[in-house]
Amino acid sequence: MTFLRYYFIALCFVLAGCVNGAEIPPPAGQNIVTVVGAIHGQHKRSERYSLEILQKAIREFKPDIIMVELPPDRFETAFDNFKQFGEVRESRADDFPELVDVVFPLRAELDFEMIPVAAWTQDIADNRRATEQRIKADPVRASDWASYQTAIKAYGQGVAGRSDDPAFIHSTAYDQAVKARQQTYDMLFGADLGAGGWKAINAAHISKMNTALDGIKGQEKRVLILFGAWHKYKILEALEPRDDIQIVDAATLFSD
Repeated sequence: MTFLRYYFIALCFVLAGCVNGAEIPPPAGQNIVTVVGAIHGQHKRSERYSLEILQKAIREFKPDIIMVELPPDRFETAFDNFKQFGEVRESRADDFPELVDVVFPLRAELDFEMIPVAAWTQDIADNRRATEQRIKADPVRASDWASYQTAIKAYGQGVAGRSDDPAFIHSTAYDQAVKARQQTYDMLFGADLGAGGWKAINAAHISKMNTALDGIKGQEKRVLILFGAWHKYKILEALEPRDDIQIVDAATLFSD
């Protein structure tokens, strides 16, 4: 009985260590993947999810690779600038302080690879903005726009007071709130927006992620995907069927 008691205690310590994503060793032939939702400019205004807290979570995970929300051409410019000047100096990257102030500077310390996996282009972004303005001003689409505003309001109520809480952001409740809003958006406007529609652009982002993951199959890497938090549920749903990765809940990186 004494042996069994000590064995049980030892086992508990092992399992406790595995709760945190940073402590999970790569399974044989699998890569470990976590998806961290960023809140972009809000990181600079939030105490609960500051850039320092994000930085701590990344250190906790100890990534070999970070997939970032930049298109390959924008990433190349940002990467070259940072290497030459110590600053990113790229307009699209400037919208993402999680990259400019955290990921790029951390790379020298943690020695991870960065892979750009965003599918946005300036044309897609410009078309989406113009299309939304046209729909908003069209009396024929007034009911559609009103339905969208109702979905926005419901989302706002669902995340009120918690939109910058990393524990909530990395929860099913948050994902469900985003999903309800964005499904309405895509149902009403997806056909108008084409490549910039919610379903279409996420499929394009995820295609780049899957291509990158295909390229490292069996290498037992630790991969952190850092993307806008709204995209998180789409990414997780798409990655779930893969049998070559083990997904770690990013919420474990933000637990006290």
